[in-house]
Amino acid sequence: MRLARRATHLGALLACASCGRADAARQYDDYMLLRGRLVAAETSAAGFRGRYAIQRVRLSSSTGLEVTGRLLRPASTTPAPAILLNDGRELDSRAIDYLPADFGDVVVLSIDYPEAIPYTVGVKDMVLNGGTIRKAARLIPASFSLAGEWLSMREDVDAERVGIVATSFAVPFATIAAAMDARFRDVGLIYGAGDFATVMAANITLRPRFLRRPAAWLATRAFREFEPERHVAQIAPRPLLMINGIDDPQMPREAVQSLYDAAREPKTVIWLRTGHLLPTDSVLIRALVDTALARLPILRRPVAAPIVP
Repeated sequence: MRLARRATHLGALLACASCGRADAARQYDDYMLLRGRLVAAETSAAGFRGRYAIQRVRLSSSTGLEVTGRLLRPASTTPAPAILLNDGRELDSRAIDYLPADFGDVVVLSIDYPEAIPYTVGVKDMVLNGGTIRKAARLIPASFSLAGEWLSMREDVDAERVGIVATSFAVPFATIAAAMDARFRDVGLIYGAGDFATVMAANITLRPRFLRRPAAWLATRAFREFEPERHVAQIAPRPLLMINGIDDPQMPREAVQSLYDAAREPKTVIWLRTGHLLPTDSVLIRALVDTALARLPILRRPVAAPIVP
């Protein structure tokens, strides 16, 4: 996501969002204020991929927030279900490139992240640049929600069948977006987990080893508002699907279980015998996304109309 020159309004809202939050409801209100309302949407043709047309997308909100991305649209004469699909920072809106060659009559949108979000985030980045990263990270759930609003307004989309699928880095932000925005009728979380400190401790090489856990706790304490287990229960009664690798050393099973335990029914977790997901592993990414799309209820049958706040 590229941000326009920051409007005064958006800057003021970001400053407000940095205040401590008394509860989740207040936090969701802050995200909704950051999102604002959709005031403009621009699309331009960017070619074809098989039977799908590719479009570049730019969305603008009343707060000055701007979101860019790419859309895959099938040639369909009836409104189709839609998925907001996002992976890691490395891919941005190129996450749609990892979809199977044919995934049915589904409209898929993937958006770009704020430029202030680094491509890799380590302990040093989180400690030294935590304030900047946190401020930019707060825009991601707002951007996901804005994208969901636009999808639900499209004539070629069935507004009752809009879902969100997130992989790895995108999981915490998609969880928040789904918790605050009931437009997302189905939620798929791929290679996601709760308990940031446990996940980071498993991914750093600090020595001696006993320093990893306290270092991870120090680096992640300022980002606790994004921990998905703090928000995932709000998704119910909408269906939640989690897909994880049973042999993944970088996403510890106890952290995955922490997220699943915090969720409420209806929920499903699928364990695949795979290792860690790398952004360059196109075969695994396609398999995971294909597995998720095959199991989302909105892609199999109509669902009840959403309650949009």
